[in-house]
Amino acid sequence: MRTLLVPLVILSSVATAGSYTFLSLGGAKAAAGDLAALSPLVEIPAGAFAMGSGAGAADEKPVHRVQGGAFLMDRFEVTNGRYAACVEAGACLPPSLAGSKTRPAYFGEPAYANYPVIFVSWIEADTFCRHAGGRLPTEAEWERAARGTDKPRVFPWGDEAPTCDKANFEGCVGDTDEVGKRPAGKSPYGVQDMAGNVWEWTADWYGADYYQESAPVDPRGPKTGTLKVMRGGCWVSGASSLRSTCRKPELPSLWAPNVGFRCVYSQGQR
Repeated sequence: MRTLLVPLVILSSVATAGSYTFLSLGGAKAAAGDLAALSPLVEIPAGAFAMGSGAGAADEKPVHRVQGGAFLMDRFEVTNGRYAACVEAGACLPPSLAGSKTRPAYFGEPAYANYPVIFVSWIEADTFCRHAGGRLPTEAEWERAARGTDKPRVFPWGDEAPTCDKANFEGCVGDTDEVGKRPAGKSPYGVQDMAGNVWEWTADWYGADYYQESAPVDPRGPKTGTLKVMRGGCWVSGASSLRSTCRKPELPSLWAPNVGFRCVYSQGQR
């Protein structure tokens, strides 16, 4: 596993999350590709894993073996600071609301630059990732990054029940929290906040019975649909929704105070 830090061309401020330092562009203009440079990237190696859960909901069955190629993933959920740079560049629309559950001023407020962006639809998340030189992860990519390829695990950190030092979920903060603040909850590859904080959009259309016909190599979900899949649970979720196999279908036009995203990048793109 490698952590890749892409050089930043334009910077206006430096902030820290956990033991990692990353950057926000503030009000500076960002060219396509610069936005990925604002977040550490983690290499997810090629491999096979058992996708789904025999003990989960009906749409998590059957458990099936999936092979996937290597890719890079944002270590953190896309932050207000990164998203603001895309808005400043004229490539992204602002979030539908600028506050959060308990904060009237959130997006655009410097104190929350390194908190996850919220109130963005699937379409807006997809636009951001493409402008950053990447894309939204498929369900299979997201789950492999959260679970690893060795021993199946219920949560990114293992099988132990969630606690507030591992995830921001029901009863912890009551709102979003700074990304990377809970390294104890990281995935086997070091990706953080894959359980709790905000639900994360994936690229795939939702199919309740898709796992019965899923391709064994790099599955990309149904070809068409009306709902997109979110993963990972959020700050209002109970423990069950934080399971790495949990699937949540929503309209791609949805925006909410508990929904965000992260991007992935092909190795050949970077």
